[in-house]
Amino acid sequence: MNHRHCSRALVAALAAALGIGTACSTLQTLGSPVGHGRPGAPASRAHVSQVLQERAPRLEDQDRERVVDAIFAAHAQHGFEPSLLLALMDVESGFNPAARSHKGALGLMQVLPFSGRLMARELGIEWQGAATLLDPEHNVKIGIAYLARMQETFRDLELSLAAYNVGPGRLQQILDSGKRPAGIYSGKVFSRQAALASNAGFAEQARTP
Repeated sequence: MNHRHCSRALVAALAAALGIGTACSTLQTLGSPVGHGRPGAPASRAHVSQVLQERAPRLEDQDRERVVDAIFAAHAQHGFEPSLLLALMDVESGFNPAARSHKGALGLMQVLPFSGRLMARELGIEWQGAATLLDPEHNVKIGIAYLARMQETFRDLELSLAAYNVGPGRLQQILDSGKRPAGIYSGKVFSRQAALASNAGFAEQARTP
């Protein structure tokens, strides 16, 4: 099975498990994917590492560098700007690799175990329950992969972030009612992205809310 077929299978699995259809008729009206943070010259590894060193002091040096690797791999594979992914970590967990929500979401990117297990399977990461999501490198790889699937499904960065926040099932219900989400969550992420990009010496252009 090639990667694209695997991706479609995962989207279908998430859709089935979370109670949404592929909803092609609705999604096709949303147009092509938007930019994943307006691309400029990419941020340097040094700046990303610096942000994590300052904002995520609980990360061990080795874990921090592995997270940086995952961020730049995502930039190359999916087009997500490093500052966007850092902003998402900040909004989700405040850069706390041990964060646990009352709903059971874990780690830097606050991944729920159900979604995490599906993504880990696709990525070839051995699933060991909460321990997998509390590993910073695995958490970030899984969280980014989940965001990428939301982007593949909804083809719009604001919608993808909304789906990351409320779940694709809930987002689909909103879309089926003829509405769009309010944009509060995505606006928070984009604002944090802009702040990180301007304050940490990123060369890239952040998307403005």
